[in-house]
Amino acid sequence: MIEAQALGFVLSQSPLRQGHLTQTRRKLASATHPDAQALIAAWRKEGGLILGTHFPARRWAKHLSHTVLLERLRGDFRVRLAGFGLFCLHGFDLTGKRLSEILRPGEYLARAGELDEVLSKNRPHVAQRSFHWDSETVLSREVVSLPVLAADMRTRLVLAASFWTKRDWLN
Repeated sequence: MIEAQALGFVLSQSPLRQGHLTQTRRKLASATHPDAQALIAAWRKEGGLILGTHFPARRWAKHLSHTVLLERLRGDFRVRLAGFGLFCLHGFDLTGKRLSEILRPGEYLARAGELDEVLSKNRPHVAQRSFHWDSETVLSREVVSLPVLAADMRTRLVLAASFWTKRDWLN
């Protein structure tokens, strides 16, 4: 029986709903994916990105489905916007949810720490996130988190974009 579908994707088969998959995360010194490198280079060239001015732009359109915008709240982060690719990864829409509602406690503390560092140090964070089935890596993505400004030019957000390096298992 199919639990639910979203544009042909069976939500119960989302990677983060699979108990047999394990996840690893590691911080990278720099981006290795060409599009991740280009995003960081654009952020540096512009002296930061302003939503509605620099992002989204036509050159980043193919990555919007794997992009999330996070807003710092007191003691947490709220997902302001999440692309459909992240809906497929998680098996539900992240928009409007708090990070602490989405991630397990240990994962939340690690990710919130990364995001706090992005905002406090005003610099990118790059990490490799992978899913493993036994000893085989079945999914892998490079996640770039950048401090950005909302269109109001006052609200500081984190833009996190996933650049898949292995996604055979995710449609």
